Amino acid sequence: MGHREQTGRERFILAIDGGGMRGVIPSYFLSRFSDLLIAEGDTRPLADHFDLIAGTSTGSIIALALTCPGEKSALGTDGAPPSYAYKPVKQSLLGRLLRRPVQFHEIGILPPSADLKRIGTLYKEYGREIFPKRQSMLFGSLFIDKYDSAPFEDFLQEMFRDVPLSEAVVPVLAVSYDISGAGRPFLFTSDDDHQFRFWEAARASSAAPTYFRPAFFIDRQTGENLVLVDGGVVANNPVIYAYAQARKLYPDCPKFHILSLSTGRADMNLQISRNTGVIGWLDPSQGAPIQKILNAAQDQTAATFAQNNPDIDYTRVGRSLKNTYKMDVTTDEAIASMEEEASEMFQEKQDELVKYAKRLSARTEFDQLELLPLSSQPLALEAKNDAPQTTSA
Repeated sequence: MGHREQTGRERFILAIDGGGMRGVIPSYFLSRFSDLLIAEGDTRPLADHFDLIAGTSTGSIIALALTCPGEKSALGTDGAPPSYAYKPVKQSLLGRLLRRPVQFHEIGILPPSADLKRIGTLYKEYGREIFPKRQSMLFGSLFIDKYDSAPFEDFLQEMFRDVPLSEAVVPVLAVSYDISGAGRPFLFTSDDDHQFRFWEAARASSAAPTYFRPAFFIDRQTGENLVLVDGGVVANNPVIYAYAQARKLYPDCPKFHILSLSTGRADMNLQISRNTGVIGWLDPSQGAPIQKILNAAQDQTAATFAQNNPDIDYTRVGRSLKNTYKMDVTTDEAIASMEEEASEMFQEKQDELVKYAKRLSARTEFDQLELLPLSSQPLALEAKNDAPQTTSA
């Protein structure tokens, strides 16, 4: 990562919820949000605007896809022309007195953006491979996971290859939970990567209980044996852990502007009797009531924390869904319906999102990034009002 100058600069965080195939929704949000930046005349790579990108479960896959070097993975880049970072040329006293235009020179190239369209199509392309239709296993599913983990792992390794987490182009965080020992949240971060790979972070953060077996990994730094499950068991909305990590990275920051993307939530609509029992709480016909309650409680806790923290400016996109989508639904009709609902949710938050995009577009310093070297000598440029002008070296 770049050299982070602790100058009390405001920071920007992207946080993406878990939700299985409902990752279609935040993926759609990101594509539309990128269009808002372009409307502001800002064609710089989307991910480079953020100081930290965090995700849980399917949100972690998106977060990791945004931050993995596209040229080293199968995800690729968007192919856009390079965007440059600039630094002002020190003016002479005479220049300042005469109010001459400030001159800038290129100091590096911003890391290219991930291909957002490619990320958005992953659910359509690979959903059926990861969540294949299978015959009902009424009793068998009580004793084995619903899906074979091998196709999922193959997909992740194909996408991310063997790229080390430490090579993230933007600081990244993926939330998982270690069920070995007493149990604890386990955070995959590019800042303290423990030699993990991108695909391993995605696999562990998305190891949804009953759907996939846990991820059994060895911490290459400590030698510990880890048994990792989906981060959604502790923080389906990763905003609390994202804030904690950002505070660690940027201790002098006066304000964190957090853009939090939901995968949509289902209303409870539970029919709980006086004698529910274990089966009642796990009733699949009602979407496992206990899981619905835990997810809703987590989301409310995260929102309360973020909305009442004076260090945080919280922009949340998402609401209750009109239709019910199972975590493993893969039909074209369901995906199209999710995209339609995502469009409605985005439109409902349009004013807030335009305001957030304007803040990002005003950003001129990128000390959280490792700039790519220039291919030619820096050029002297006159300042323009509609272009990024300065950055920290």
